[in-house]
Amino acid sequence: MTERTAIDAVRSFEAALRSLRDRVIAQIVDADSVEDVVHMAQRRAIPRDGTLEDGTRYSVHGIGCWMADTRGREADVDIDEKGRETFDAWRIFMHWETVSGEGGSRADILAACRLLVDSGELIETRPNWFCLPDQAR
Repeated sequence: MTERTAIDAVRSFEAALRSLRDRVIAQIVDADSVEDVVHMAQRRAIPRDGTLEDGTRYSVHGIGCWMADTRGREADVDIDEKGRETFDAWRIFMHWETVSGEGGSRADILAACRLLVDSGELIETRPNWFCLPDQAR
């Protein structure tokens, strides 16, 4: 996997996460964030797994949520102690494999994440875990 391809993988994940987050939040009443979706499922106010009106799917797991649209784009995040949507190289790798059909290296993706931290495009919340800047709290 080249550096450029690894950066493309991270940016593809970022775009999918933003789009999926917006779709899920728009369709679940009283949810203003993925954190809300997770907490609502934990309280059994909504099902842990669901398909929304536009076909977007979600599945709450432990402290996180997997989301996918009808085109097969997916994003999986955990919610950290500050309520941020966090992800690691493995989640980006899984997304990239699904959308591109390409394999790759999680080490290359992790290196790309660190480059994007240096440019301000990502924030490293703890070692090897990242969030988008709009999640900084």
